[in-house]
Amino acid sequence: MRAAIRGEMMRRRRRRLIPLVVIAVLALAVILFSPWGLLKGSLYSGDNAESTREEDTKGEQARSGPVEKKSDANPPSVAIVVDDVGFDATNLPQWLAIDAPLSFAVMPYCVLSAGLSDQLYGAGYLIMMHIPTENLPPNTYSADGQLSCGMDSGTVSGTLDADLATVPNVSGINNHQGGQGCADLQLMTYECEWANSKGLYVVDSNSASNSKVAQAAVSLGLGHKRNEVFIDHQNDPEYIRSAMRKLADLATRNGYAIGICHFHRPNTPAVVGEMVKVLKEEGIHFAFARDINN
Repeated sequence: MRAAIRGEMMRRRRRRLIPLVVIAVLALAVILFSPWGLLKGSLYSGDNAESTREEDTKGEQARSGPVEKKSDANPPSVAIVVDDVGFDATNLPQWLAIDAPLSFAVMPYCVLSAGLSDQLYGAGYLIMMHIPTENLPPNTYSADGQLSCGMDSGTVSGTLDADLATVPNVSGINNHQGGQGCADLQLMTYECEWANSKGLYVVDSNSASNSKVAQAAVSLGLGHKRNEVFIDHQNDPEYIRSAMRKLADLATRNGYAIGICHFHRPNTPAVVGEMVKVLKEEGIHFAFARDINN
C-alpha cells in the first residue's frame, strides 16, 4: 500500500515538472537562437540575414538622402546645365531616363518649381536656381524675383533669399536671360557675394556678350564656370547633335566644357540622352557643373 502511494506521488511530481521543463527549454532556445543570442547566426543567416541587410541599407539611404548620379570630372569631361525648369513637366520622364550627372536650373516662383525640384533631386540630379535678371530694353522683365540694375547689396540679398525659399535642394545658381543685368559687374558681384555666403557655386550662363558673372565669381574665389555652347539654340535634332559634338571637342581640347540646354524644348531630352550614350562610348566623361571649372 505504501509503495503504491509513493509511486502515485512520484507520478504527480513528474507531471508538475513537465511544464517547468518545457518552459525552461523554450527560454533557453530564445536566449540561444534569437537575433541577439549566442547562436543567432544558425537561424538568422542566408536569406533572412540578407533581407535584414537590405532593409538596413534602404533605411540608411533614406536617412542620408538621394544617391547622386556619378560625376566623373576626369578630363575630357562635359557638364550640362538644363535651364528653365518650372513651367512645364511634359519632358520630365525623358530627362529622368538619362543616366548622367545633369544640373537642372529651376526658376523661382513657378507653379511647378518645388515639385520638379524634389523629383529631379530625388532621382540623383543636382538642382540650381535660375535667377531672373534684368534684360535689355524693350524686354527688360525676365520673371518674378528679378535682379535689376541699381539694386544695392541688401536688396539683392533680400531678393535672392526670397527666391531661394521657393526652390528646394539648391546647390548652385546661374542667370536666366538678363543681358543688361549680367553685364553689370556691381550687380553680379552682389549676386556672387550672396552665393558665396550660402555655399553655392555659380555658373555664368553667358547670356550677354559682355557678361560679368564669371569675372565676379572668380574675384571671390568661386572658380570659373562659364557656358560655352547653347546646345538647343535651334530645335533641330541635327543641330543638337552637332552642339553636343562641339562640347565633346572642347572638352577633348581643353579638358573641360560646359553647355546649356532647355528643359521644355521638344527634341532636347531625347537627343541629349542619345548623345550622352554615344559620347560616353567614345571616352567623354560627364560631371556636374559643381565639380569642374573651365
